[in-house]
Amino acid sequence: MTPAQAKTRHAELVRDIRKYDAAYDEGHSLITDYEYDQLEKELLKLEEKFPDLATADSPSKRVRAEPLKSFQRRKHLVPMLSLEKIKAADHPTTAEEPDADKRKRLQDENTLVELTRFDATIQKQLGRATVAYVLEPKVDGVSISLHYKNGELALGMTRGDGEYGDDITANLKQVSGIPHRLKGRNPPALLEVRGEAYISQHDFDKMNAKFESEGEEAFPNARNATAGTLKQLNPELVAHRPISAVFYAVGACDGIEFDTHARVLESLKEFGLPTQAHWWVCRDMNDVLDHYRKKVVAHYDEKHDLRSKLPYEIDGIVLKVNNIADWARIPAKSKAPGYAIVHKPIPWIMPAETVLKGITVQVGRTGVLTPVAELEPVFVQGSTISRATLHNEEEIRRKDIRIGDSVIIRKAGMVIPEVMEVVKTKRPSGAKEFDLFKFVKGVCPACGQPIARESVSRGDKKEVAWRCQNVAGCPAQKTRRVEFFAQRKALDIESLGGIVAEKLVQRGLAHEPLDLFDLKVDQLAKLNLGTDDEPRVFGEKNATKVVEALERAKTFPLNRWIFALAIPNVGEETAYQLGLTHESLEQVAGSSVLRDIRELGDLEDERARVSPRSSKNPPKDDAEKEARQKRYDEIKTMMAEAEARIEKAGAKARMPEVGAVAASSVLDFFSSKPGHATLKRLKELGIHPKSDAPPPAKASAAASAIAGKTFVVTGTLPTLSRDEAHAKIRAAGGTVAGSVSKNTDFLVVGEDAGSKLEKAQKLDVKTIDEAELLKLCK
Repeated sequence: MTPAQAKTRHAELVRDIRKYDAAYDEGHSLITDYEYDQLEKELLKLEEKFPDLATADSPSKRVRAEPLKSFQRRKHLVPMLSLEKIKAADHPTTAEEPDADKRKRLQDENTLVELTRFDATIQKQLGRATVAYVLEPKVDGVSISLHYKNGELALGMTRGDGEYGDDITANLKQVSGIPHRLKGRNPPALLEVRGEAYISQHDFDKMNAKFESEGEEAFPNARNATAGTLKQLNPELVAHRPISAVFYAVGACDGIEFDTHARVLESLKEFGLPTQAHWWVCRDMNDVLDHYRKKVVAHYDEKHDLRSKLPYEIDGIVLKVNNIADWARIPAKSKAPGYAIVHKPIPWIMPAETVLKGITVQVGRTGVLTPVAELEPVFVQGSTISRATLHNEEEIRRKDIRIGDSVIIRKAGMVIPEVMEVVKTKRPSGAKEFDLFKFVKGVCPACGQPIARESVSRGDKKEVAWRCQNVAGCPAQKTRRVEFFAQRKALDIESLGGIVAEKLVQRGLAHEPLDLFDLKVDQLAKLNLGTDDEPRVFGEKNATKVVEALERAKTFPLNRWIFALAIPNVGEETAYQLGLTHESLEQVAGSSVLRDIRELGDLEDERARVSPRSSKNPPKDDAEKEARQKRYDEIKTMMAEAEARIEKAGAKARMPEVGAVAASSVLDFFSSKPGHATLKRLKELGIHPKSDAPPPAKASAAASAIAGKTFVVTGTLPTLSRDEAHAKIRAAGGTVAGSVSKNTDFLVVGEDAGSKLEKAQKLDVKTIDEAELLKLCK
């Protein structure tokens, strides 16, 4: 191929790839993934042979970027404010309520009231009888900001705290729909555009399926996957994930002006930026409500609902005053502009109804048997659900769930599907009650060994559950422990997910997690992830990743190892606090403070039992009352002594999550045969995890405001993941807890905060948002 021919073909490839990218961002593919990959490969080969063709805005640059060492913090030219949210007040919606149309009318009426109230306020502030608005869907993605200088993409940032964000330019340049150069001959000197990055539900499902097939851990939802991808330090990884973007606003501008918000949206599209396919200019509030009913919610009919027409998830509608000159005349709120609101209609988070076809039983890492509902597939809050947790047998009986029932499904915490309730008016005559013991014939479905009913602790609650007694030999328990050991929050063993863990156990290569350290690359590479009839080997590349990750894990801090050991009742935060207050696993195993915490819990239980004033168990006579009083006084003295020792050790402030249940679980584990074997094996492997407790906080404003304070985080924060928020709190000297109590100093509240917010309000705990948290942590 001559240089002239190469230039012509290169131009064709660039044109076609950009066309397919644009179509993809609008929600439809013009070619298959395979065909697209072939075009991309041809482009790369052509630029390797003719380097002059590899211009700065070539699509090939999306897969050629050097890994970063860290992200730089930058200030937004114009603050990225969040919008004030109004949420329609809920109305009782039980599955048995007969008049669904009445519910819809009530919710419609409530929407009218909320939006009309906003319009009345705007009319009063502007002194005008009618106000024109733009109505747009609210994209449920990750907020980003781009700076174009003379038409060239110069900077890409996260929202951050609204004032400062992270420079993720290299990553955003990998997003296929984001142009490196704006269209048009005379671009403005500066154009700052705001938008949302997202992964479509279809692509999210495909990506997770790929991760699982390769043995990697799947993401819980598309928004987490998007946020996690954009914070990767290796831009090449971003290029290979299906990130898209949509833009809907401008910030700083130089060389261009806009008179209306509608003109902003039109201009963004003309510049070649992906914009929303559906938005409406409304002449007044009556027009807004008409568009809302006819084109947004469409009477809650899923087929005609706006959400079914868009490639991304939406979680509300945005209403903005159209005339930009009016914006300055409308007083701003404390943390949001006054000219716009976000409205979240209740029907958008309503659960869905389907049929429970059957119940299966899964075995977890601790041997607990969990019933799972097998459902007729149904669309719930952004994805199609065919299975949902039933928690335990007691929950099934409490809700009177039977096989064949019509049931209401929701996502607990917007992530985990669960059966909410039964539609008893639709119960068929043959609906069957479920008896777990009879269903599994009294044995573990994974190993065939006996099961027994035991008390199981789940956070602050105790439940009775069936548990497999074959702890050491049950393949399901072995698999779950290996899988847990390798997860991101534990030891982050890349490429070792559920399927790989299952096959390692099945093939006899790993009976316990620490057996992984004996594996060699050639051994792992030959691992068959398929069947004997249809083999599918793990491969040398994946095997190398696992072995390298295991080598890195040897240097991980104490808290990560405590968590990875999968000790019952020890979650991530408890493990962190144990690692903060102990220097080694051996010190944890023989911890005197944990013994004191366990003793205090036992004494509290005994005090309640022997209380001479107990109404549930009153003394039989005066002699018993006197004996009880004597023991009660002895227990009070012993409790005071134990509390003094705990206080002296600083455990109360540094380990708020470590109660009697967790302390007992830790001590029981390390005094057990498996616990002794674990410590011995780690010593043989030369692994000695040490505490990475931070140095004492400096006497700064952050230290004085946060040091020694206990925080709880609830809901979805605008820019920080839960882990990132926890890390910032800890770095500033604070402590993180999982539940609100009288000892909580701050509750950090995000979107969709639940019962923790209600409890904080009852206990008069101070609530703050992400922006306030970031200020405290500075």
